[in-house]
Amino acid sequence: MAVRAGGANQSARSAASQPTPGSGPRPLDQLDQLDQLDQLDQLDQLDQLDQLDQLDQLDQLDQLDQLDQLDRAIDTIASIVACLDAQRVDGRQAMRLVASFTRCEHLGHAGKTLAAARAALAAPQTASGQRSAAHWLAEVTGESVGDAVRTLELGRRLPHQQALDKALRSGRLSRSRVQAVSDAALANPDEELTLVGAAVRDDHRSLRERCRATRARSLTHDEAVRNYELVRSSRYCRTWSDDDGAVRLEARFTPDAGAVIRSALETRTKLLADEARRRGAPERYERLAADALVSMCRDGFTATTDGAGGAREGSTGPTPPAVVHVRVDVAALRRGWAGDGEVCEIAGVGPVPVESARSLLGDAWLKLVIVDGVDVATVCHAGRTIPAPVRTALIERDRTCVVPGCGSDLGLEIDHWRVPFAEGGPTSLANLARLCHHHHFLKTFRGFRLSGGPGRWVWHPPDDPIVVDDGDG
Repeated sequence: MAVRAGGANQSARSAASQPTPGSGPRPLDQLDQLDQLDQLDQLDQLDQLDQLDQLDQLDQLDQLDQLDQLDRAIDTIASIVACLDAQRVDGRQAMRLVASFTRCEHLGHAGKTLAAARAALAAPQTASGQRSAAHWLAEVTGESVGDAVRTLELGRRLPHQQALDKALRSGRLSRSRVQAVSDAALANPDEELTLVGAAVRDDHRSLRERCRATRARSLTHDEAVRNYELVRSSRYCRTWSDDDGAVRLEARFTPDAGAVIRSALETRTKLLADEARRRGAPERYERLAADALVSMCRDGFTATTDGAGGAREGSTGPTPPAVVHVRVDVAALRRGWAGDGEVCEIAGVGPVPVESARSLLGDAWLKLVIVDGVDVATVCHAGRTIPAPVRTALIERDRTCVVPGCGSDLGLEIDHWRVPFAEGGPTSLANLARLCHHHHFLKTFRGFRLSGGPGRWVWHPPDDPIVVDDGDG
């Protein structure tokens, strides 16, 4: 229809543009011809609109078909969940179910995010009487308004974060990972593809630290200082009581202050854990940390009020100094701020302004690792079997448990992974690795194995037929 109409219109234009033989142009005829041309142009426009309307109708039918398919898929999932008897499936089937439902959850979040951003443009709050699109979304989803705001903001960013958009639609990323990558990519768009790869591959702790470092690198020196001051101005420590009488505590500190607290608390907690094991009554780490905090407060209060230098009765005795591990480029340390590609960070905490690191230099509990070289003169070491420089290098290399996907940095234990200590394994850096207590136990007593080496670790179960790589090649 459009082609035939277009052809007729073109013929009419050609005829109208030719003057009548033997007659001169008449103004009224020219006006009539122009009017006819305008009408023909309008017909062409109508034909084009008619064609667009047909395409819109087809697109609407496709969208309606997609909605019908989605409704049918949801009904199918609902029927499966309604009939699911988890006690009647074996372990492998249960693990497969968890993986499948997790992907459903991720895809649901993806679809909701994409649709919510479009729905917000239609001002849904107007019809529902809500304050904003976020309030409308919060009511529909049952989430908090803050969560709704983050969902809408993420949906608005995705058209500009195409790699993340593709990963989101695949259902491979959780909501928290998508949000972390989006926030970091917003600060440093050039890192988006790398961050998406890390979100697919890394454990949650490693991804969070990578995103935090990416955001920190995007800040100028002045911005980093302002950010530090904002955190400092928002610091607090609150306590309150629950209905059952339990006392709760919540606090917020700057990174350097938090590192001091975490290091001191971890040091005291390890002492309590050793004492509990000797008594044959081991406790969960979180419980011992709570006891450690109380113990620190009691000892500190006693030392402040009566000047007692020794340990109180019932305490763990003198506590070794807590150590804060700071990693910084020597050029940044000398200059006073970190440039492109340079780092200044506290292990287990994250990036801090160089000023914060320099302010700690006079404290005895600081371990300073100079990235451009080995400067052990400023490092306080402990340990008899592992040389001090090797121990420092090992802590710097293995900041978390080396087992892929673990990411734990609590109570790490040193393991002779290639040649066991009992077989005369050397205490060299190449033969050492740091593992969490759980994975160290599995390797020592359950036949699990490590292979690959730094940067390419592989964790093998006891029945894994893969030939173990000894790390030489």
